[in-house]
Amino acid sequence: MMGYIKEKLVMEIGNADSISEALILYKNFYQLIPEYKFVFSSPKGPYPGFECNKKFKHGAAIRSLFNDENVVVFDPLTFEEMFSSKGCSTFRIDYSISLDSQALSYLQSYINGKKHNHENDIEEVFKFIVKKETQVDSILYEMENLMNLDNPENHPKIFDKLLGYQFIRNINPDVFEREGGINASISKNELFINTDAHFKRMMKNSQDLRFREGIKFRHSQVYIYLLMMSIIQISSPSRSLKNKMLEMLSFAHNKAGFLATREIMIAKEFFERGTKFPFFSKIHKNSKKLWSALNGMVWDLTHYRYLEQAITFNMGNDERYFFPGILSYDKGFIEVMELTPLKTVAFNTNGNIPIPFYDVGDGSKITGNIKEIRNYYNELCSDAKRKERETSRELQDNNFASLILELENTLESVANVPR
Repeated sequence: MMGYIKEKLVMEIGNADSISEALILYKNFYQLIPEYKFVFSSPKGPYPGFECNKKFKHGAAIRSLFNDENVVVFDPLTFEEMFSSKGCSTFRIDYSISLDSQALSYLQSYINGKKHNHENDIEEVFKFIVKKETQVDSILYEMENLMNLDNPENHPKIFDKLLGYQFIRNINPDVFEREGGINASISKNELFINTDAHFKRMMKNSQDLRFREGIKFRHSQVYIYLLMMSIIQISSPSRSLKNKMLEMLSFAHNKAGFLATREIMIAKEFFERGTKFPFFSKIHKNSKKLWSALNGMVWDLTHYRYLEQAITFNMGNDERYFFPGILSYDKGFIEVMELTPLKTVAFNTNGNIPIPFYDVGDGSKITGNIKEIRNYYNELCSDAKRKERETSRELQDNNFASLILELENTLESVANVPR
C-alpha cells in the first residue's frame, strides 16, 4: 500500500502543471518519498553544464534531455537547505557530453587531417571540444561497439578509435588557442598506456553478462518499436493517422508490453510525414539502405534512452547530480531530440530507474487531437491496463527475441528488402 501511495505522489509531482505547483506538492509530502529526486526543465535555475543545448552553425548540436538550459531540482537535502536559515543550497554536480561512433569518427578524421563532407561542422565542434570547460566521454561509442569485441578482428579498429578519444581528451587547449596546433598535453607513451587501460575496461564490460544484457534489453525495446512503426507505414502509407496510431498503440499494449512515450510521439510524426521526416528518409519500400539505416536509428534512440538512465548515476565524487548530453551531426536525430524533450525526470535513488515526464501539451504529439486516439491512449494509461502490461511482460522473453524475429520477417516482406 505504501509503495502505491509513493508512486502516486511521484506521478502527481512530475505531472504538475508548473514548477511552483510541483514545489507545493513536494513541500507537503517529500518526507514520504525521501528516496526520490526530481529534475525539472526550467528557464531559471542552476546551470547544469557548459552549453548543454548548443547548436553549431552548420547543423551539429549538443542536446540534453530538456528544452531549457537550466534546471530546478528537488530532493530532501537540497529542499531543506533552501528553506533553512541559509536560504540557499550549494552542491556539486557533474556533467559530460557523450560522443557516439559517428561523432568520434569525424573528430578523429579531423585530427588526422582528413577531409569529408562535415568539415565545417567538425572545425567548429572541435574548437568547442578542446575548451577546458568541456567534458566529453565515449560511453555511447563503447555501448554501440561492445558486442563487436566478440570478434578479435575488430580489436585494432576499436583500439584506434579509443586512441583517438584519448587524444581528444588530452589535447593541449592553450597551444590550440594560441597557435591552432593539435598537440596532446601528454606523451605518446602515456596516450598508449591510457588507451590500453581504456580498451581493457571495455573488454571487461563486454564479458560482463549482466552489463551486456542491460544494453541488449534497452536496444531491443527501441528496436521493436521502430520495426512496428516501419511495418505500419510501409504496408499502407495512405491509411489515416487515426488507424495507424490505433494499431501502434495496440502493439505497444498487447505485444511490446510497455508504452514508450517518446517512440510513440516519433511514430505519430512518421505516420504524418512519411519519408519527409528526415530521421526516416531511408525507411520506405525497396530501400536498399533500409536495414543499415534502421540499425543506426535504433542506436540513436538507445543512446537517447541512456541519457535518461545516466541522469540517475551517482558518480561517487560527492556530486549531487549528473547531467549528460549527446553530440550529434545527424540533423534527423537532432530533430527527433527537439521533438521529444522532457519537462521532468524523477528517479528512485535506491533503484535508479528513471521516470520521464513530458509536457501536458505534448499529448497532441501522440493523439494528433483525434478523439479516438486520445480515448484509447487514456484507457491504456489506466491502472487496469498497466497491470495487464505487467502481466504480459512477465511472459515476454527478456530480449524480445521471438517478437523481433516475427517483426523482422514482416518488415522484410512488406518492404521487399531482404536483411
